[in-house]
Parts: sequence; structure tokens; C-alpha cells
Amino acid sequence: MLKGIIFDMDGVLVNSEPMHYKAYCLVLEEYGITYPYEIYKRFIGTTHAKVMEDIRSRNNLPCTDEEFFKNFKQKRELLIETNGFEGIKGVSKLISALHKKGYKLAVASSSPYEYIIRVTKSLGIHTYFDKIVSAVNVSNPKPAPDVFIKAAEELGLDPRECIAIEDSANGVKSAKAAGIPCIGFYNADSGDQDLKEAVIVVKQFEKVTAGHIEGIYEDYLKSS
Repeated sequence: MLKGIIFDMDGVLVNSEPMHYKAYCLVLEEYGITYPYEIYKRFIGTTHAKVMEDIRSRNNLPCTDEEFFKNFKQKRELLIETNGFEGIKGVSKLISALHKKGYKLAVASSSPYEYIIRVTKSLGIHTYFDKIVSAVNVSNPKPAPDVFIKAAEELGLDPRECIAIEDSANGVKSAKAAGIPCIGFYNADSGDQDLKEAVIVVKQFEKVTAGHIEGIYEDYLKSS
């Protein structure tokens, strides 16, 4: 029986990937380095530390990781102050409906915990979530299953009682590895993500209801 829905944040609740990529580029420009989006998009859905590992593998950065991320956060803050957070259309209404139906809700994101809190509060959806889980605080980031396993545990549920919503290949793989069926959300700004391991792919949250999610979950159980 479906009891919990676990949401990714970046690209699902908030359209943040274009902003994150821009912040990386602004920092790297100071060192005369370009970082193609075709490379960056491979790491959408995982942690900033993983992006940093790739940047270092390709370039000789004259700064520490701590210095880089301090600069990154400053650049990102300027972008937020200028443009704010762009919520994904229709997702707030869906979350509210799921909450009203009594489902336990969680966020399982690769972003830092404090940033998840800030984003969900800014979008006016923070109070709907029973648990907030950051992959920064687990042993292995997505596509490993750790963050989804932890989210289910904190909700007090078996992974088989949950369904996840993800926009990245890494996220879908993470949920699947945790034993949680995953709805893929196609977000053009998240790059050309391979969502084939999702049980279904949706393109608009405005057309998704609690009933649709329940149906997707039941169909998954019948086919598994």
C-alpha cells in the first residue's frame, strides 16, 4: 500500500540547475576556465562534491575546494537575489493535495540540508514535508540508494510503501536501487536525462493528481 511520496528538489520542486551551472561558470571564469554544459549535465542529480571532482580532473585549479565553494555560494546568492527561486509549475498544488490525503512526504535531495530548508520555505511548501533528507549527510550520494533509504526510514516506512519523483538519471537510479518505484519528471532545463528506468515519465505536474500517482503505484505492483 502506498503511504509515502519522496521528492527530489532540484529540477522537481525548483528549477535550479540553470542557476547552479551559471554560478559554476562565473567562478571558473575567474580562472580562465570554461566548463561545457554537456559535461555538467552528467552530474545533475548528484552532489556538488562530485562536480568538483570532475572539474579538478580536467583543470588545474589554483584554489582549495573550500575557497571554490565559498565563491560559488556567493555567486549563487547574487543570482538568487536577482532572480529568486523558480518553482516548478504545478508541483505545489500536487504536494498540497497529497498532504491533504494523508500521505507522508519527504524531500531527498543532493543539496545541503540548510539550502533545502531555504528553498522549500521560499516556495511556501516546507510545512507539507514530514522529513527533509540531504545526500550530503549519507555515506554515498546518488546514484547510490543511501538518501532514499534514509528518507523512507525517517518516514517510518518500508521503501516498498513509497514512490519517488526524480528528474535526473542519477536520481532515478538511486530510487530504483533503494527498491522504490520512481516517476520520472522531464525537465528540459535538467539536460538530456535518461529516465528510461522510471516506471513512467511525466512532463507537466498540472496534469498529475494524487489519483494518478496511486494508479502508477498500483500498476507497478502488478507488473513487478
